[in-house]
Amino acid sequence: MKKIAVVGKVNIDTFIHVEKLEYGRNHLSKRVYTDVGGKGANTAAALAKLGFEAVLLASVGSDSSGKSALKRLEKLGVDTSLVNFSSSHTGRTFVVVDNQGQNTMFHALGANKDLLAENVNWIFLENSSIVFVQFGIPIETAREVVVMAKRNGKTVFVDPGGLESEVPFDILPFIDIIAPNESELFALSGKDTVEKGAKSLISRGIETVLVKQGKKGASLYTAKSSFHFNAYNVNVVDTTGAGDAFNGAFIAAMILKMDPYDALKLAVASASLAVQKKGTSSSSPVREELMGFLKERGEDALLKLLIM
Repeated sequence: MKKIAVVGKVNIDTFIHVEKLEYGRNHLSKRVYTDVGGKGANTAAALAKLGFEAVLLASVGSDSSGKSALKRLEKLGVDTSLVNFSSSHTGRTFVVVDNQGQNTMFHALGANKDLLAENVNWIFLENSSIVFVQFGIPIETAREVVVMAKRNGKTVFVDPGGLESEVPFDILPFIDIIAPNESELFALSGKDTVEKGAKSLISRGIETVLVKQGKKGASLYTAKSSFHFNAYNVNVVDTTGAGDAFNGAFIAAMILKMDPYDALKLAVASASLAVQKKGTSSSSPVREELMGFLKERGEDALLKLLIM
């Protein structure tokens, strides 16, 4: 089985829990902790925890934070041999989480901004079948990776979270699957409903649009079909890493050749487990945990598909 190449950010995430976030007032936090984060790190970790080989292409500082982040990812089973070391500090994200599990983030890109195309080790194209790219890295790097991956016959999966520049419409036809949340979908498409937004992206050449809808679940759109799967009813602790757990599980389902509906259901189940735990890379489930969740929910048919 070939590896999944994951191109994206690595951060040290600092979580600050408050009762309620209000602008202009002081807040008392009774719980503060750190985790390894960034969509690149989180998605690679989610895949590794489910038993799949993921190689991470990213940029971290040569500081202690960068070294500890990579050590943590390696312990989870992520291949970090293609990670670039930068003279900038390792990326930092400060996450404020309220008592409903909702979050607000503050980012310091640091070394993530140094993930330039000239620093990418292109050998990953020889050893991967699926390439995941996030838009939070320098857009020119994302553009080159997406185009090169597609031209080399890879399946290209993009998470547009973190896009700070204008929408790169020129590379949309090179994307097989894109997975925005609702606000990202509206920003990318210029539309005001999920269906219109998804159809707009499909008209620009993307084959599959996955829409992450939080507590409402998720939807999948192609040119020929669409369907929705509701979120599982769970106790929400922290939503921060849910989207990345979703990404990892959907890619895992693709590798296992599940049909799109089962793949979407598996991704929603993984995200439902992630929101019940604090943290980012730490919140995505291990394989046994996901299988146990499916068994508890009576998803026996899906459970059988997950057994390799």
